[in-house]
Amino acid sequence: MIQIKAETDCVQTDVSFDVAFRWQYLLTQRDITQTALLRHTFAGWNAYVGDGVHITRLRDVNDKQIGLFIGIGVAQEGLIEGDHQINALDVSLPTFFIDFEDWLFYVAGRYNVLVARDEDTRFYSDAVGTNGTVFATAERQVASSLALCINRDIIDHPLYDHTHVENGSGNYSLFHTRDKDVRRANPNAYLSLSDFKETRFWPRDKPFATPRPRAEIYSEIITRTASVIDAINAVHKTALPLSGGQDSRLLAAIASDHLGDIEQKFTNIHCYSGRIDATVAGKVAQVLDIQHEIYDRRDYRSNPRTIARAQAEYDTALGYTSPIKNEVKQNIHRGVTDRAVVLRGHQTDLLRAVFVDRPGAKGRANLRWQIKRMSIVPHKEFNREVYTRFVPEYEAWIATLPRSVRDHQVDLMFVEIYNSSTIGASFPAISRNFFMSPFNSRHMITLSLSIEEQYRHDSLAVNDILMMLNPALHDLPFDYEFSGRSLDRIDDDAEMAEATQTRRDASRRRQKVMNDHPAISASDPLPDPAQTCPSSLASARPTSDV
Repeated sequence: MIQIKAETDCVQTDVSFDVAFRWQYLLTQRDITQTALLRHTFAGWNAYVGDGVHITRLRDVNDKQIGLFIGIGVAQEGLIEGDHQINALDVSLPTFFIDFEDWLFYVAGRYNVLVARDEDTRFYSDAVGTNGTVFATAERQVASSLALCINRDIIDHPLYDHTHVENGSGNYSLFHTRDKDVRRANPNAYLSLSDFKETRFWPRDKPFATPRPRAEIYSEIITRTASVIDAINAVHKTALPLSGGQDSRLLAAIASDHLGDIEQKFTNIHCYSGRIDATVAGKVAQVLDIQHEIYDRRDYRSNPRTIARAQAEYDTALGYTSPIKNEVKQNIHRGVTDRAVVLRGHQTDLLRAVFVDRPGAKGRANLRWQIKRMSIVPHKEFNREVYTRFVPEYEAWIATLPRSVRDHQVDLMFVEIYNSSTIGASFPAISRNFFMSPFNSRHMITLSLSIEEQYRHDSLAVNDILMMLNPALHDLPFDYEFSGRSLDRIDDDAEMAEATQTRRDASRRRQKVMNDHPAISASDPLPDPAQTCPSSLASARPTSDV
């Protein structure tokens, strides 16, 4: 009798396996005879999945099955579900995998794809690895978590002080996991299931720079992201977090025509900064004319017993110990409907170049800063020894990038390394809801990175898009403009106008420049950058709100 170790671990820790692993999958050639997971078979591989996982059979133009789609995704032709036929693909053609990767370029969501042609079987991920892809070569298994990937005890990775991860002050990064022999997949490389070797397929050797103007890029970002949200809303119960930051506001603005179909628009309050978020988000909701729900820790009960149970479930689902999120610890996560799809603003922060310390060649050369930003250890403990320990693997990763895109290595580090090791690790283990970004297709990332780096770094692209969509929404203060004020000052229009005047004036000057010079490429600076990017705005860059 073959069993999954994680299931027996759940019995020992009094954790419900069905709940803890509802969003997870295991890909193996083993025939597991006793498991609560549901089995789907293709090309000699068994995909065992939790009862919340959506499985779609992919078919080519001739109705031949070419793969299994694991998770939620939206392609150019719409939501991927049921028996999904892709008319652009013909498995009999020698160009099949190139054509498949062209199709995958436009797919947004949280997913993996098992796809095969003859004896060539491959496993692909979404662009940032949010469905959690780890693999063990010796065991010949792929899974959403370390917990499902191996049926043995963990062998600790020697490069890490594991107490940092256990207390929440560090991460496993650079495609490592806690186990020295289990690797996190690069989301932009496919895994060959014949030899368990990874091969990068994106980005291709083509610069991100574009001759297209900003307005055209913005319009495509808006249209495509809105269509993804609409497709998901049509089938799934959805929820949208609102905060005082830029990413959630941008997503709400883009989704404005579909907000009525989103079941919950909410803000969690688990600390004082959450009260600032709720205050600013309340004004956002007023402008958008939507209901805004607030889940306050004072209205939810938690105690040492419920916290311990939640921690045990999370650790079991991860396969190692790491602190639960504050909203889970304080029980406020229960405000969102069970099994709802939560639409997060992850990857919209590429429009703000959040990981770029200094734009340009000097910033790219500062590998020390980039490795520090991976949060492998607490920032105050990052030193030369830590840098020396990890820089060879980071340099090896840079070498895998096509030369034509290495001017975006910091953005791509954020996409491939940081995101896959943080949200890619945690999302599958968060059992109540399915978290995903509607903005994470390779297409959306390409459009975002086509915009000049300094322009993104100064948060100008986000403000431009908000101005295009809803000037009143643009003019509301962000958290960094409102912070330090009494919460009731949000209703003082004169004070808020003063707080936002620099940003508002700069946006309107840029809008005039773009109208006067409509052909200027998104990859080039606007004329007179001293006027379009005041130093006072550039020095007040907010942090990510996701």
